[in-house]
Amino acid sequence: MDSANTARRRGPLWARLVDAFHGRDTDAPAPPAVPFNSLGWKVDPVTETWSHLLPNTPAGMQEIQACAPDGYNFARLVWQSCEVCRLGLILKIRVTGPWQRHGYGSRMVRFALRGVDGYRWTTTSQSEDAQAFFPALTETTGVPFPREAELCEHMRLREPRKLRSQQLLDPPPG
Repeated sequence: MDSANTARRRGPLWARLVDAFHGRDTDAPAPPAVPFNSLGWKVDPVTETWSHLLPNTPAGMQEIQACAPDGYNFARLVWQSCEVCRLGLILKIRVTGPWQRHGYGSRMVRFALRGVDGYRWTTTSQSEDAQAFFPALTETTGVPFPREAELCEHMRLREPRKLRSQQLLDPPPG
């Protein structure tokens, strides 16, 4: 059996790859991509919704998130910053699979850094991805992000149990 017949048994994409490798015609259009759920969406800044959840107290938790058209929250950053102590803490940063390595994490952290020049920043424990991300971010921003999870007395205050107000945002610049 020749390689073309073997490739066709494995599937249309494989067959097209084998045909392209052997210089055969590959003009067949690719099937349209229809997402089953949010993880199937392509990265498309036009369809994203960004929002900022404001803190309930002066040094309380803040959150910025980016959502897919179906409302799936694919990128999220939770942080605190204290104006009195000039201290910032990144509590959580997450960017889901298909959206990773497209600048979402960097854009969210840069948003958190706006207006807090000269603050000392720390993070909670870091995943393997974060251990690569934060040094790269330090190179571009000049702000170190050690894994020390330092909180001041103002950040430790219990926040009132009420919904935080939310602002819709234009996506932060890349």
